[in-house]
Amino acid sequence: MPRPKSRIAMRYLRLCFACLVLALAAASSLHAAPTARPVAAPKTVLFVGNSFTFYNNSLHTHLRQLLIAADPELVFPDSLKSMTISGARLADHEGGLKQMLESYDWDVVVLQGHSLEAVDPEQSRAFRSSVERFAQLIRDDDARPMLFMTWAYSGQPGMTADLDHAYRSIGDEAGVLVVPVGLAFARAGEEIEGIELRTADGKHPTLEGTYLAACVFYGALFALSPLPLTYDAGLDPALARDLRRVAWQTLESYYGSNQR
Repeated sequence: MPRPKSRIAMRYLRLCFACLVLALAAASSLHAAPTARPVAAPKTVLFVGNSFTFYNNSLHTHLRQLLIAADPELVFPDSLKSMTISGARLADHEGGLKQMLESYDWDVVVLQGHSLEAVDPEQSRAFRSSVERFAQLIRDDDARPMLFMTWAYSGQPGMTADLDHAYRSIGDEAGVLVVPVGLAFARAGEEIEGIELRTADGKHPTLEGTYLAACVFYGALFALSPLPLTYDAGLDPALARDLRRVAWQTLESYYGSNQR
């Protein structure tokens, strides 16, 4: 588990970590950041969601491995954690989120709702309300909320545009940075021949899908390109590199048109 709160020590460690990441970013043109990069690199990140997050040994596990590949010294023990409930709507996490915020000091909390919540007319109002309410709880705890844009189901390419529109709107209303994983899925499907990002049910991520999502979060959270990294999650190295490229290009394109 992340360490219990100790504000002074945690703020000092955050400052050191942020300075180190900024130095790495300045050292290589490969690490040019998107226009809307985060204001400071996080030391601790909590992922709140459902099976879209926990499939394939959890997205946060692969994100940790990407960080280790970047520099083992940047990874603090148990600094990445997920809190998930199978099939959950975002509102289902209210009690658990409050407990996690009260007990531990997070820099970033990522919110992932049900894959239809943002676009289903019968659920979207409740989802927007949950995002706004949770974002305020997170900010009140001196952490930064981020919103996980999920992906379209197989055979429903039009769902991508609906998700994009909904998440842009919700992010703007709540003042929350959106991480465009769903757009990366769409881009990878167009650019990588034969890629399978979803399991046979057409919804849940394959290992390739989870790896792509982790690469998008690496770039969004740390303002660094995942391209130079060597961690490939056991995938074909060439395919893994293509997925890292797609993740970064998606972030550059998305944040370039969404100033924050």
